[in-house]
Amino acid sequence: MARRHHDAIPSTPVRTTSHADSRRHLSHSTGILLVTLLLPALALTACGDDRKAAGSAPSPSASPSASASPSPTPSPTPPADRDHDGIPDSNDSYPDDPKNIPQQAPINLECETNNESDGSLLTVFPGKDGRPDFTEVWAAKPSSCDIVGAVTIVTSVEKQAYKVSKYDDQDIAPLYEICAAIDTEDVYAEAGFAASSEQITEINAALTLCPKHPYAKKWRQAVQRGQADADLEAQGRLFGSGTYRVGKEIKPGTYVTHDVDGCYWERQNSSGNIIDNYFTNGARRVQVTIRSSDYAFHSENCGEWRPAR
Repeated sequence: MARRHHDAIPSTPVRTTSHADSRRHLSHSTGILLVTLLLPALALTACGDDRKAAGSAPSPSASPSASASPSPTPSPTPPADRDHDGIPDSNDSYPDDPKNIPQQAPINLECETNNESDGSLLTVFPGKDGRPDFTEVWAAKPSSCDIVGAVTIVTSVEKQAYKVSKYDDQDIAPLYEICAAIDTEDVYAEAGFAASSEQITEINAALTLCPKHPYAKKWRQAVQRGQADADLEAQGRLFGSGTYRVGKEIKPGTYVTHDVDGCYWERQNSSGNIIDNYFTNGARRVQVTIRSSDYAFHSENCGEWRPAR
């Protein structure tokens, strides 16, 4: 049998792939696919991590050293208090005295001095412990002074002086005037002067107000003599003009008086008759002895009778 022959058909050459190449191809394709699939996942994971980091990351804690300390509030400036008594000077009546002892305002006096015939204005300033300071006034040596205006009793010293004075008008201006003057003819400063009961209280009141007055020593001596006389008067051994019952109002004894003009005295019995009498136009010294048997003693213009020594 004859062999049939076919025409030769040209064909595209076919590449034969080995198993190794297939694996490499598959591996490459799979890698591309995995990368393609993983990239979005990684992107999502990264975004999630960023959001988590941004949202859940704790804020750094503020430490005392790292945090800024607040600015201190400035303290208000304390009010002025010069005497440190806890009372601001604006409300303190006595800003320089921690004891806040009441003080009298400066007191003006119109005084007669050797330098000013028409009178000069002098001022008494408040001193320590509420006692007025007459230093500048005394330096001018005024013979007399009159208060300018009125004086209101303020300090404890003034209150005590007023109490001692036994004034009854709430006015201590006379005491300031007595304290201010340095009169060479001051009767209270005369040698041997004995103050009366009323004068004793006034002098003591003045000494309460101005214990360092230039005449203070002489004033005290006058008070001492006056007090001794007051004791004698209370005993009935010091008396003046008038008629007195012997043994009841005056004591019997020997009495004297000095520097008299027109002095008359008489001793009387219970009937009013004269037992003895005496008259003189003027004498340096007059003496009388009053007996216990006398009923009464009468005298005129004889001054003050006191026990003979």
